[in-house]
Amino acid sequence: MSFKILLPVDGSEGSCRAARYVAGLIALANDLEVHLVNVQSSGDDWRVRRVLKPEELVAMEKEWGEAAMEPAQKILQAAGVKCIEHMVQGDVPQTIARLARELGCNQIVMGTRGQSSLSGLLMGSVATKVLHLAEVPVTLVK
Repeated sequence: MSFKILLPVDGSEGSCRAARYVAGLIALANDLEVHLVNVQSSGDDWRVRRVLKPEELVAMEKEWGEAAMEPAQKILQAAGVKCIEHMVQGDVPQTIARLARELGCNQIVMGTRGQSSLSGLLMGSVATKVLHLAEVPVTLVK
């Protein structure tokens, strides 16, 4: 039976730290399955549609998703961890929680941005929202 981890990434240093953490888990788990996911907010806005053709928007979103996943892919690949990639659109915290459930993941591992301001605490971050929405354990890597 494999242990499934959902690893949301956005190309940030926090995502890279989370990827390094997951890469270190390969020594502990014989059958580790990592689902690497990049969630982008929907670009279906009238202002965006006025400027970009639908096919241009799809191409840009694909490019952004690939760029966001590349650093984590390299870290995982160097550690010998195979991953399944997902590029999706939607509300980021809700989509992460939904994917973890749909993919049968045992855990979510994600980086934080390390925001320590009071406004960050009051407004809530993606990580905080995922903690509340997820049905599986969430590990936050700072």
